[in-house]
Amino acid sequence: MTGLTTHVLDTVRGAGAAGMEVELHAPDGVITTTTLDENGRATLLSKTKPGAYKLLFHAGAYLKSTDFYDIIPVHFLVTNAGHYHVPLILSPFGYSTYRGT
Repeated sequence: MTGLTTHVLDTVRGAGAAGMEVELHAPDGVITTTTLDENGRATLLSKTKPGAYKLLFHAGAYLKSTDFYDIIPVHFLVTNAGHYHVPLILSPFGYSTYRGT
């Protein structure tokens, strides 16, 4: 399996962050925007290339509040072909991210 996927878990709701907008900045300069599905998941790329990537999670719009988080940036490097899964665990005043499987 190759590609780039994400999943956002809203810890307050105890469910995926359905409808959240996620922006992908690829190493070739292409910017794409995706809306997370009803489970808070999205496939962002079917194939990755080596380079620096940036994901922008539009948390403020999803939470309907910009009291603390607006956009959460996640920068990461792809060094080898393969599958990259970048989840985000979100609450109104905290988040965590990691490389998943």
